[in-house]
Amino acid sequence: MVAVGSSTTGAYDPDFYAQEGLILLENALGAAARVYRGIDQERAGLTQFGTAKLRRPSRVTEQNAPATAAGVQTDTIDVTLPYWKETKVGLRDDEITKTEEAIIVDHIRPSMYALAQGLDQRLVQYMAQRAGNAVAWGTSSVLGNIADARTALFDAGVPMDDPSMLHMMISGQMENAAMKESAFTSYTGAGDAAVLAQMTGHLGVKSGFEIFANQNANGYAAGGNTYIVHGSHADNVGAINFGAGYAKGAASFVVDGFTGSETLKTYESISIALADGSTWYTTVLTNVTFSTGTGTITTADAAPSAISDNAVVKLLGTGASKPIENGVAFHRNAFALATAPLSDLPVRMGFTEAKIGIAVDPKSGLSLRSRLYYMPDISQCHVAFDILYGFATMDAQLATKLERDVS
Repeated sequence: MVAVGSSTTGAYDPDFYAQEGLILLENALGAAARVYRGIDQERAGLTQFGTAKLRRPSRVTEQNAPATAAGVQTDTIDVTLPYWKETKVGLRDDEITKTEEAIIVDHIRPSMYALAQGLDQRLVQYMAQRAGNAVAWGTSSVLGNIADARTALFDAGVPMDDPSMLHMMISGQMENAAMKESAFTSYTGAGDAAVLAQMTGHLGVKSGFEIFANQNANGYAAGGNTYIVHGSHADNVGAINFGAGYAKGAASFVVDGFTGSETLKTYESISIALADGSTWYTTVLTNVTFSTGTGTITTADAAPSAISDNAVVKLLGTGASKPIENGVAFHRNAFALATAPLSDLPVRMGFTEAKIGIAVDPKSGLSLRSRLYYMPDISQCHVAFDILYGFATMDAQLATKLERDVS
């Protein structure tokens, strides 16, 4: 029998279980396992609701030789860590005597799945909102839909030469359509890969994308089935209407040349031609209704280069006002997941008898904390796992939404 105020925690090593939990968390991630996570130096000092600067490469312009050397101007984006999530379970005294494997199966595995599920729901919503390009996911051919997404990424200048960096997240209904096409599941259409798809349900690699279905892609809202309602685009092409043009860093633009009363919803995709000859893909930050073809668009991120007057502005994606769900075709570097190691300060300052273990994966950047403390009145050891994280858009043009009509 355990005496009041004592603790029989010898069977539990918080450092070991933090490491085991981190491995299980990594394996359970869906979209989060496929985005950029190599943010080590910047991540080290982050706290909840804090802001850090993430470096990303600057643009370099080709010149005639011999050229004048230009200084390196680094570009940064902000990332916050608004999500501090926790799971907590109780281990009875008799359960502590179980083997390490039994405790992992009975308690750690479901705890990690719950954390991974919540993280993935939030990330899927974030990706669907901030993808800088969009194409319609029609009903005629899944292979045709994938080809349209590939062309959109190709035309946006996305690096396409490394298939390990290209992913396509689809919803359950999108997967349903793919599973019924011979190009995916018939041997005559896809050879051994089709046989494997029939056996495992995994569609594998197609047109250069690693395709995976995600249950969290079925609804637009995290954890729900509330779909975004697309704006009405009677005319998809307009222009910048500002004589002086806009400098790099601008995020609000007067436009004209549209037909009439088009509407744009928050996080709809647009493109703007830049003065350097490239095209900027971004998303709208707030709802917009044009009047006689004119309005002001506020973007979710700042212009990466100067924009001239009369530069072409395009409204991307489906053209009618209707509810849609979003798959996402993306390059790994489109989005980032950042986590920060939580503190073991209470133990170091002697304020608690809790055992605390912190695990950090130096390669992926994931960090997880485990804590153990004893509740003598109910003869339980409480085991808690918590994680602190946030998301950032590294480059919106590296992602394209697949907009499926659900009206």
